[in-house]
Amino acid sequence: MPCTNIEQSSYLNATPTEVDYLVNNFTSSLRTTLDTVAPVKTKASNQKYLTPWYNSQTRILKQITRKLERKWRVTNLEDHHLAWRNSLLLYKKALRKARTCYYSSLIEENKNNPRFLFSTVARLTKSQSSTEPTIPLTLTSNDFMNFFTNKIFIIREKITNNHSTDVILSTATFSTIDVKLDSFSPIDLSELTSVINSSKPSTCLLDPIPTKLLKEVLPLINSSILNMINLSLIIGYVPQAFKVAVVKPLLKKPSLDPALLANYRPISNLPFISKILERVVVKQLTDHLQRNGLFEEFQSGFRAHHSTETALVKVTNDLLMASDSGLISVLVLLDLSGAFDTVDHNILLERLEHAVGITGTVLQWFVSYLSNRLQFVQVNGESSSHTKVIYGVP
Repeated sequence: MPCTNIEQSSYLNATPTEVDYLVNNFTSSLRTTLDTVAPVKTKASNQKYLTPWYNSQTRILKQITRKLERKWRVTNLEDHHLAWRNSLLLYKKALRKARTCYYSSLIEENKNNPRFLFSTVARLTKSQSSTEPTIPLTLTSNDFMNFFTNKIFIIREKITNNHSTDVILSTATFSTIDVKLDSFSPIDLSELTSVINSSKPSTCLLDPIPTKLLKEVLPLINSSILNMINLSLIIGYVPQAFKVAVVKPLLKKPSLDPALLANYRPISNLPFISKILERVVVKQLTDHLQRNGLFEEFQSGFRAHHSTETALVKVTNDLLMASDSGLISVLVLLDLSGAFDTVDHNILLERLEHAVGITGTVLQWFVSYLSNRLQFVQVNGESSSHTKVIYGVP
């Protein structure tokens, strides 16, 4: 596979067709190479329960206990039975201690990671199922795709019946942004390597090879990936292969009936390289927002050093301050249905241009990013038909 760098000056002369060809050729080469070197083989295996706290000490105690049990069953003597029982109690005690030490250490190491702590506690208290519920065979991939699509259309219809897009745009007030972001800066190999290595090794159905393997062979293919990323940034075009998502229906709660479509939420999975491109864009966009003070004052989501924790601290502090002043507080909580799935592309692009100062090839990149997006559902080894994403953001 060719891995030569393209001169930066030639980036400007590239066309969207050439970018798509480069991406498709790269993906095809990786998939063909993997199929040749390591063809897929089907093998049945029993489900194994992970016990990461199981150590050499507990393993030795288990071997001793099994040996004493076999000896007792052969001789049937009471002394041998007592020795086996004492050894079994000692083994169980050591197992509980090892498990306690493991989780104590795990919680201590991740004490600043609330998401990890919540999921760990849920798993330990059995409030969250350790295995994903099986989707009934009566529900097909097209059933899910139609349900998710119709849900968005119904919500959008209710919105547009009350407020048309033209009214929303005409009544919106925009501040004047002195500094514009009209072009992205190309990245170098060191930055690309850093972004890829710091990304989660998750793999989706659309990836040509497992992400873990991609990271291992990165020195051999990093130039090709760099060319794709920089071409996209400079000419303001997102390759079509990066705009196809495979949707995985996820049960909202383990206790819900898996036979009802309304109990599922759609989770969109994108190819790994497309997520790398997104992370590069996010970095440069965030720097622009930070430099020009364009973040909302109380925004906690999708912002560095902010989280639900900082939002709760702010709300709690305001309530306590009001209480100390003898005031009465009223808390209004809004839950928007399909908030990200119902975003209007025209309104979003209008806000990016006039409220955030996005212009030039950067605005062109976002137009390309939002247009001609496709998605399909994959359940029980079956894929639905592809549908166009008219509203919402991945």
